[in-house]
Amino acid sequence: MEVLDIKKMLFLKETNEFRKLYWIGLFVLLTLITLKSYYTPFPSDWLYTHLLFNYQDEFVKRGLVGEIIRQLGVAMSYDSALYIAYGIFLSVCAALLITIIIPFKGYWQSTGCVLFFLFVLSHSGTVQHFYDNFGALDGVCLVLSLCALLVIYKIKKPWAYFLAYPFMAAALLVHEGTFFTYIPLIFAFSLYLNSSKKNILQLLLFGIALLLMTTAIFYYGTAKHSTLDQHYKKLINIYGDDSNEVTIAKGAIAVLHDRGIKENMRLVALDIKKYGSEIKKEHLILFITLFPTFLIYADLISEDIKKNGYTKKLLLFASALSPLALYPLGYDFYRWWSLSLTNLFLVTAIIAGIDDRFRDLLISFFHRYQYLVLVAIIFCLIKGELGVSMGGNLFFKDLELYN
Repeated sequence: MEVLDIKKMLFLKETNEFRKLYWIGLFVLLTLITLKSYYTPFPSDWLYTHLLFNYQDEFVKRGLVGEIIRQLGVAMSYDSALYIAYGIFLSVCAALLITIIIPFKGYWQSTGCVLFFLFVLSHSGTVQHFYDNFGALDGVCLVLSLCALLVIYKIKKPWAYFLAYPFMAAALLVHEGTFFTYIPLIFAFSLYLNSSKKNILQLLLFGIALLLMTTAIFYYGTAKHSTLDQHYKKLINIYGDDSNEVTIAKGAIAVLHDRGIKENMRLVALDIKKYGSEIKKEHLILFITLFPTFLIYADLISEDIKKNGYTKKLLLFASALSPLALYPLGYDFYRWWSLSLTNLFLVTAIIAGIDDRFRDLLISFFHRYQYLVLVAIIFCLIKGELGVSMGGNLFFKDLELYN
């Protein structure tokens, strides 16, 4: 009787709520369009500068994308960077849509399924974030990492890692931070599929290889043939800096010049010391915005544990939060939360595509907790994207002046 009363209180039935869901989806879409209409996406100074990194003079970290552009004979300019940024953004959107929607094939008419789609795609940490951080190289790393996951899942053979390794290696060459943002998720996914001793040994060997590669990129990928000032002036001479839309960011070039772990940690500490009050306020806003999201996942995981016990899914969920490990090394805190949330949602969909019981639980959960899901969506629409935090933005400007 109690269950029936609860069902009567729900605004949406389990299935055949196309009209109501259509209007909810249209409201979310129009709200996003309205909120974003004031902002024309463009590649940031930092992205534009990173696209200028290549291997022409020497090997440098984060130079793979720029080297591919150079090898293709593309003359880098603001217009070129804009096309590249659009390509990255649309690729990320396509990857998110495919990964989130395909696992629920045959269940798209379910209310819980549609609410999950709306929740993920309207979230401050997913499409909104990548729209604000337009063309970010994190998007390239995400797509490459999903390709590695697909190879491991489809082949399920020991030699699958040899095919997945190039995708992971390429992601590290695009941005060495991939070792923290996506590699743990890939390894946890492999363990989720196969936790045999043989597979663990293989993962250990490949993990060591990726760690050595990341270390080599980080320490040997710095510019050695020029100082920061010389490097900056060289890029100005080659590409100019007279565009009204975008400029070459000296602070972005600084990552190639004596920027080790200790220096990164020092800069984070300096950022917190100088803009501590702004950072506290932003984290309070972050906590309020994400509180419904935290409740959703706390209850969802709790229900799964009650029904299925402690399983390897928990390891996969935990691995999604690995970007938060970059807190001591990078002052762009919102970015780490956005990447973690994107990982978490992707992991949720991937598990649902493999585990039928979890998929049924997820669909049922999002239907039963529809009011909480709608509150989470509204909170994210009000907050907007988790883009560059104010503390990080102010510190970026300080770095430009400092350098």
